[in-house]
Amino acid sequence: MLDELKLEQIKKHYLFSGLSEKALVEVARTTKLCEVEPDQHLFFQGEQADHFYLILSGQIKLTRLTPDGNEKVIEILMPGQTFAEAVMFMNKDDYPVTATAISSSKVLSFNSKHFLSILEENPKTCLSLLGDLALRLRGRLNEIENLTMKNATYRVVRFFLNELEKQGETNSRVELSIQKQLIASRLSIKPETLSRIFNTLKEREILETQGKVIIIKDVDKLKSFE
Repeated sequence: MLDELKLEQIKKHYLFSGLSEKALVEVARTTKLCEVEPDQHLFFQGEQADHFYLILSGQIKLTRLTPDGNEKVIEILMPGQTFAEAVMFMNKDDYPVTATAISSSKVLSFNSKHFLSILEENPKTCLSLLGDLALRLRGRLNEIENLTMKNATYRVVRFFLNELEKQGETNSRVELSIQKQLIASRLSIKPETLSRIFNTLKEREILETQGKVIIIKDVDKLKSFE
């Protein structure tokens, strides 16, 4: 029953869409279901990278230690997303980040070497994976530009606009699924700076807060802050 569940979840992800039924069964055979609680680690920065993951439920954060010892949030991942697959193609065989559960989560763990052996016989999947890695690289380059050349207000505004686009809310509602402290780290700003920008946007009647829900009252005004 568990193998059937894993197979169905794997089939849904584009990363495996080019695989034959036989290859999918082989992938599922060696895939493990992991259940992690909040603050539990899947792997640490510097550990040998022998697995990659697919999130079924919950939230996972990827973090990296800066030279001064601070933790920088690199990415917040949601159900349906994979992570650590790019490490399979790197010269180094260790994880460049630490993966930690934000909430109770279920993830599928794939053996990287085993998956690589399957990829050798499935060029269509190789191309799909390369396309995804290229898109992620482009996203990272844009992010580096925003973090180094744009001010804190721009980053917060861009965060809200991106969330509106992802959630597809017609009534301009953004539900914050993670703590504001994590959002601040992700945007490379201090929590108090994030709070100050929130207050400024509220004072200008651009948004209002209802617990974890942010109501964007004037999207055009919000865009004018970019």
